[in-house]
Amino acid sequence: MAKIDIVSEAYKRDPFPTLSRLVEQGPLVPHKIPFFGTIQLVTTYDAALELLKDSERFAVDGRNAGKSSQFGMAWLPKSMKLLGENMLSHDDPTHRRLRKLVDGPFKTQEIEKLRPAVARIADTLLDEVAASDPPDLVGGFCRRLPLAVICEMLGLPKEDHPRFEAWMDTMSDVASGFGIFKIMPMIRKLSDYLREQFELRRADPQPGLITELIKVESEEDRLTEDELLAMVFVLLIAGHETTTHLLSTSVETLMRHPETLDTLKADASLWPAFVEESLRYNSPVQMTKPRYAKTDLEFRGVPVKRGERFMAMLASANADPARFDDPARFDITREKNRHLGFGGGMHLCLGLQLARMETQAGLARLFERWPALRLAVPVDQLSWHKRLGMRGLKALPLVLDERAVPIAA
Repeated sequence: MAKIDIVSEAYKRDPFPTLSRLVEQGPLVPHKIPFFGTIQLVTTYDAALELLKDSERFAVDGRNAGKSSQFGMAWLPKSMKLLGENMLSHDDPTHRRLRKLVDGPFKTQEIEKLRPAVARIADTLLDEVAASDPPDLVGGFCRRLPLAVICEMLGLPKEDHPRFEAWMDTMSDVASGFGIFKIMPMIRKLSDYLREQFELRRADPQPGLITELIKVESEEDRLTEDELLAMVFVLLIAGHETTTHLLSTSVETLMRHPETLDTLKADASLWPAFVEESLRYNSPVQMTKPRYAKTDLEFRGVPVKRGERFMAMLASANADPARFDDPARFDITREKNRHLGFGGGMHLCLGLQLARMETQAGLARLFERWPALRLAVPVDQLSWHKRLGMRGLKALPLVLDERAVPIAA
């Protein structure tokens, strides 16, 4: 089995040579992942989409494919297994029951109502970035904007946002499977905090999605306490991490494509098209959760045993020349840009419209405020997270005006 590098800074800085090879070697490429063992990466666009849509033959819950536990890893700590009781880790009908409880607030018309609030939060954060010394866009803006928005949607107290920022910073530093054990204290603290918030909302309901989910306890589709905790936990994590990395990689891309930035400055209506191309080109979420073969079967001409694991490699699917002309070229005029940046099938990302709107609004405010914004270091000196499955920057040191601002990358 040839070793595949999909975690190093060299890969994250320029992934397209590796992605091109994965597509050529596909559609199935075996890859050994710590703790999981060997997994088949599904690397081409058509094969990845087929895997994501085929819930009849493939499961996300390992127990539906002969495994003894949900994730196929019986050794996982109890708290991790508990947090797995969320809609992302279930098949239908449980997935459908859980997802419909939170679908409403994430529909397009509801998300658009939040656009003025997102712009307001963005302006406040940019004020703080301007006052910081030295200014860093990842820590000061890209991470804080989506986290503030999802906390507001959930109805979590604003004064507690710094605690969430610290907890999420801890999680973002996880670079390997061993890191799971390092973040266990944070997970316990966050779980205890959320359970306290549930009790407060039961006694004194406040506006927000947590209160709405608690109301479900007295209705037909009642959430258990563990399901409620897992639901809010995954909304917090998934509700900010993808957008954090989408924002940071989008800014980095614009710094390397000044002609695109000039086009956007001249025509703000093109921001949605830019965000779609950034989702394809940067693929902040590089791969999906594992899928398990429910039975012995054949997939793309390859015999498969029950319980074998597959991951849709979204980044390589988005770089498949059979689907995208000249995929290594960044092009906001690309037509029919049906990328897999948000996955596909019944587990299509719940927050896709929120991520799109936050990125559009946040970047528009950023470049309206500082049209001459530039990096304080050469782009090839930026530091990237070496975390499996995600692509994002550790920092974005800035020059907000013509004054040089020295800052380590």
